[in-house]
Amino acid sequence: MYGNWGICFTYATWFALRGLAAAGKTYHNCLAVRKAADFLLKLQLDDGGWGESYLSCLAKKFTPLEGNRSNLVQTAWTLMGLIHSGQAERDPTPLHRAAKLLINSQKEDGDFPQQEIAGASLRTCMIHYPNYRNIYPLWALAEYCQWVPLP
Repeated sequence: MYGNWGICFTYATWFALRGLAAAGKTYHNCLAVRKAADFLLKLQLDDGGWGESYLSCLAKKFTPLEGNRSNLVQTAWTLMGLIHSGQAERDPTPLHRAAKLLINSQKEDGDFPQQEIAGASLRTCMIHYPNYRNIYPLWALAEYCQWVPLP
């Protein structure tokens, strides 16, 4: 998954956590889940979101967006990964903060703003997928409503 379809560590970590959860792995019984969740949590920005630069694909090292800005698509991926890591049972606060950012970023017409490129192919070609900006935030909010008790 690394550097394919989505940028890069946030995308791959979401997939890994979803797969590990499907296999019955949890934060409490799997070191990989703990490491992945802790990695994502330490990257959460002050506004509640996450933002990763396309440069991560090239450097093979997490690189934040310039100015430490959040990207809504990457926030959605990370929110879903943390949900499937069982974060809601440990401390739902980071999940609430991410969901709040997504909700408050939605425009009057229901659309989400277009931001930086979030797509990647073979780690070297950055791709603009125009539907990402709506699909992933809505999907993440649906998972949030299903799995995270409201405060």
